[in-house]
Amino acid sequence: MNRPSRERIDFSIYLRAFGVFARNPTVIVLPLLAGVIGVLVSQLSDVTGGGIIASLTTFLLLLIQLFALGVAIIIGDMGWRRGTASFDDAWQDARNKGRDILFAAFGFTFVLSIAQYAGTILPGFVGIVLLAIAVYALIFTIAAAAIGGIPGSAAISVSIERVRSAPLGAALLTAVTLVLMFYAGNYVDSWIFAALGVSSQMIALLLDAVVQAILTGYVAIVMAKVYTDVSFTPPRW
Repeated sequence: MNRPSRERIDFSIYLRAFGVFARNPTVIVLPLLAGVIGVLVSQLSDVTGGGIIASLTTFLLLLIQLFALGVAIIIGDMGWRRGTASFDDAWQDARNKGRDILFAAFGFTFVLSIAQYAGTILPGFVGIVLLAIAVYALIFTIAAAAIGGIPGSAAISVSIERVRSAPLGAALLTAVTLVLMFYAGNYVDSWIFAALGVSSQMIALLLDAVVQAILTGYVAIVMAKVYTDVSFTPPRW
């Protein structure tokens, strides 16, 4: 008879990640660049209008952001293993894996778009839960392609396997990711805008890009460690 697994969650990862972040501030470079691109595109979108072009633009921006997350995960992984990561080495590694990261990002974006569309049809709370479940299942997709040596076409299935092998760890990572990226960022933005008395929309958007880049960098560092532990640490039974 199979004995149930006793999954152990290393909560210290979420604290130690701050130290890794402090030693590797370059983890925010690509997420910040992606954020600035998003700001510039959003300003152009106000001029060019919406429709299919706007939807396609949103899709492409998400691909760029996920690729930036992949680079940040590579830097985070190097930071955990080496102490200090070389941005040049990380960028070269990302270029070598670029096709797989982009393929994984495309799959992630496609599945998330379907879940989001289904969420608009279902009642409000059910739609939110469906979207959260989709993120939960896909939480390791980009990491699998960026540091797991997994082909982009298989990254989603590998993510689901990792989630099944460590459901609690994946749930905690998903919760932290969603809270930081969708809620904490807004509160931090509001506090900064109030403290600095920001009135310019452009400056506000750029400051938001900085905040989101910092949060993305932290999430990438945590994600790199959790994925590595789940993938390469023998299960405890």
